Amino acid sequence: MEQTDCQHVARWTSLQKIVLAAVLLSVFILHALLLRTGHDWGGDFAQYLSHARNIATGQSYADTGYVYNPDAAVIGPRAYPPIFPLFLAAFYAIFGADLTAIRLGLVALFVGMIFVSSLLFARKLSAWTTIGVAMLIGFCPLFWEFNQTIDSEHLFVFWWMLLMWFYTKYRGDTENKSDSLWVAIVAGLLVYLTIGTRTVGIVLPPAILLTETITYRRLTRFTIVSLVAAILFYAIQKLLLPLGGSGYLDQLSQINSTTLSSNLFADSLSFLFVWKNGYYKYLAAGAGLGFSLIAIGGFTKENWPRPTLLAIASILHFVLVVVWPGANGIRMIWPLLPAFLYWLLYACENLPVSKMWRTSGIAAVIGYSLLCFAGEYVTAEYGSITGPDSPASQALFAEVEQTVSDDQVCLFFKPRVLAFYTRRNCTGYPIPLDEASLTRTIEQADVDVVITTSDQPEELPAWLTEAGFAAAWQNDEFQIWRK
Repeated sequence: MEQTDCQHVARWTSLQKIVLAAVLLSVFILHALLLRTGHDWGGDFAQYLSHARNIATGQSYADTGYVYNPDAAVIGPRAYPPIFPLFLAAFYAIFGADLTAIRLGLVALFVGMIFVSSLLFARKLSAWTTIGVAMLIGFCPLFWEFNQTIDSEHLFVFWWMLLMWFYTKYRGDTENKSDSLWVAIVAGLLVYLTIGTRTVGIVLPPAILLTETITYRRLTRFTIVSLVAAILFYAIQKLLLPLGGSGYLDQLSQINSTTLSSNLFADSLSFLFVWKNGYYKYLAAGAGLGFSLIAIGGFTKENWPRPTLLAIASILHFVLVVVWPGANGIRMIWPLLPAFLYWLLYACENLPVSKMWRTSGIAAVIGYSLLCFAGEYVTAEYGSITGPDSPASQALFAEVEQTVSDDQVCLFFKPRVLAFYTRRNCTGYPIPLDEASLTRTIEQADVDVVITTSDQPEELPAWLTEAGFAAAWQNDEFQIWRK
């Protein structure tokens, strides 16, 4: 066993615990003070809030007003898993649609995730290096940017890291593993909660199966009980909340070599963005590449020849987001970033050099990273986020509320946002957009009202006129067409 193994938090000094608490408090204060007003046009937040509003007000969970369009499956599923909306419903019941109050709850959840991650990482890192990882996660501008949006990853990553810590605590030490039924059942509950927050959590059952099989070379009772428990919890959810097909499977037909290569490139490159510095892109890319190679070395050292659950689950998660159409960009690897930063410092702490050189290397990585973070914060935007809170957007929503009846269907480029703000039925434009797909969408969804934007395709007005629509209202950004 290596010198740095099993440095549990219980063995930390009082000073080290105080420093970690100070870091966590500082992270919360920083992110709370730098919260921006408004929200972008990303429709996920609107659908999550629609579900949360329905829960808080006792309405049908899936009755959000969003009309699913099979020709635009990437916009979003018919309904999202219920765990994150349940979390949001508590805030909605108290604060309504106050985005700032909800964001503060998500910042608290983020800090909780850092604490749980620290408990996990402290089993293999020294106390001060664990605190260093907490600083890298907490002060990284990427997570500050994430905290400006209302996305289910906040809760997903919390469950994900909690499961990793719980499994490592009770099953990670093969000499003192727990075979208790309650441990397996709790693990199954955490698996269910993760999947019930984001569907990508489906990588966890095979990850547990692989981890246990590789470790113990057989199908263990823990594996069977935990996975059966997860299935039973999911079955209870389906009994209480019977939903139809989500629509995710419609995206499978869009898998091709182009989407695979695009996702692989974008998702792999996203790890480099941790070291954006606000000034020098090439320096950020070069440093990110170098640190990524070191992190890969740390990953390999910790997981060869016996991989951990965190490693197997991370690989499966990355593979799934690469395969899934449209799943590219920094948000897709969000759940992998805490472990990525852990493996970076794990590699530094296990370099085959003297303790002085290891300590110097860790300090250099942390120091350089914090300088990059400072540069990114100095150059960041802190004003209101342009989106559905703009005057033109609010004028559109008011017009739709006044002139569109509850039984009519609108066509809009952000259907879930319009549905949330106006409580009217709305479907999305087909992707890709052409006259044939537009006509099909209008007929299948029985569209009564079409809303266009100032940057619409130049052919769109002629297509709408041909379909029997005429312009009825407009402002600087939007136009409403009616039959």
